[in-house]
Amino acid sequence: MAAITATLISRDDGLRALDLRRDLGGIAALMELCFGDTLDGAGWGAVREMQRLSRSGPLLWVMGTVAPAWQLGFVWIENGRVIGNASTQPSEHDRRTWLIANVAVHPDYRRRRMARALTEATMRLALDSGATQILLQVNQNNTAARRLYEALGFQALGAHTAWERMTGFRPQPAATSGIEIRPARAAEWEAVFGFVSRYRPEGFSWLKPLRSGDWRPSLARAFDNFFAGAREEHWLAVDQVGKQIVGLAKIDTGFSPSDQIYVLIHPDWASRLERPLLVTALRRLGNRPWGIRIDHPAGAAEIALQDLGFRRLQTLVWMKKQL
Repeated sequence: MAAITATLISRDDGLRALDLRRDLGGIAALMELCFGDTLDGAGWGAVREMQRLSRSGPLLWVMGTVAPAWQLGFVWIENGRVIGNASTQPSEHDRRTWLIANVAVHPDYRRRRMARALTEATMRLALDSGATQILLQVNQNNTAARRLYEALGFQALGAHTAWERMTGFRPQPAATSGIEIRPARAAEWEAVFGFVSRYRPEGFSWLKPLRSGDWRPSLARAFDNFFAGAREEHWLAVDQVGKQIVGLAKIDTGFSPSDQIYVLIHPDWASRLERPLLVTALRRLGNRPWGIRIDHPAGAAEIALQDLGFRRLQTLVWMKKQL
C-alpha cells in the first residue's frame, strides 16, 4: 500500500488523529459545508446532533471516552480550525472489514493532496488494526474523489440510488402475466440467498456484507426482531413456467426514521417486475406516518419509482479495497 503522504505531527496545525472532544464542532461545520446539498433528513439530524454535543461540555468528555461510533479517524488543522476530516471504524458485522466515511476538505484548501493524506492515514490505521478490506461510498458526481479512490486501489462494486417516499397513497394492485408474487417459504431460504448472491453480490447495505446466516430462518433471529420491534418480509416473483425465482422484494421495518424496501430482479425480467414488486411492498406497509426508503441500482426502475411517489435523493458508488 502507498505510504502516507503526510506525517502525523505534534503541533496543532497539519494532520493528526481525530479527538472528538476537541474536533466535533469543527467536523460538524465541515460536514454541513461540504455535504449540505446532498444530506437527507437523517444526515441533517446527525450534523445537528454533532453540533449539539460539541456544546455539551462535560458530556462530550464522557462521549469522547466511551462512545464507539465514528471516533476513529484523522483531521487536518489549519490555524486552529478543522479544514479536513476522514472518519473510520470497523464494521460491527465483520471486524476485519473497516469503513471510511466523511472524507472532506474545505473548498478553500482543495487540490493540496489533503484528501489523499487523510484517506491514506485511515487505510494505514485499518491495516494496522487487522483489517483485510475497506469499504466506502462516494457520490457518483464527485469525479475528483472517485479518481482519488481508484488511484488508491479501490474498485467500484456498483452504483446505487437512494429514493424516498413520503406520500401515503396506497397503490392499486399490479400483476405480470405468468408471474406469481407470494411470500417466501422458510424452506426456500437457500434458493433466495443463492438468487441474491448471484444478482447483488455486494449485498443490500455497504455497512453489512452478504451472509447466509441473515437469510436462514432461526428462532434466535425471530426473538431478536421481536425485541427490537423489527419486521422482515421476503416476497418472491416466481416464473410459473420454469418455477424459478425471478424477483425479490425485501421489506424491513422497525424503530427507525423510515422503513426500507429492497427490490432485486433477474436481468431477463428487468423493467417488467419492478412495479409489481414495489406495489406489493407498499401495500404491505400500508399508510405509514414516516418515510419509506429504497436503495436501487442506478438508472433502473426510475419511471416506476417516480410514478409511485418516490423522489431521488442521491446516487452513491460503493467501493472496496482488499488489503
